[in-house]
Amino acid sequence: MNKIWSPDTLAAPAANYHQCALIPGPSRWLNIAGQLGIDRQGKLAPDTEGQIVQAWENLRAVLRANEMDLKDLVLVRIYLVDRDDLPAYQAAKARLGFDVGELPTTLLFVQGLFDPRWRVEIEAQAAKAFEGD
Repeated sequence: MNKIWSPDTLAAPAANYHQCALIPGPSRWLNIAGQLGIDRQGKLAPDTEGQIVQAWENLRAVLRANEMDLKDLVLVRIYLVDRDDLPAYQAAKARLGFDVGELPTTLLFVQGLFDPRWRVEIEAQAAKAFEGD
């Protein structure tokens, strides 16, 4: 099982996340491309909060397709295109039916994404011990 934690030899994290993830071997690794606020039918959520919720749902769907879940995440990068979208991000996290807090997370504000309608992109890495370990 992965150990998600923050060493006490560092200052406390600036928000609700941990500083590192220790992955015991042997493990299967999954690199997840940036997920957007676009549903399975190709429809973009109309607002930032909806796009964030959908991006997290898409990320979880990739995990499930690989027989993993949120507990297997070891790194998450969230890209928002506007600092003013931070309240929408907090509201979206509250709407999710699962907890994304305390993961090793980096939140970045970027000038833009490929399509100017896209407000968020979430990429991640996951690791899961091989069965029997």
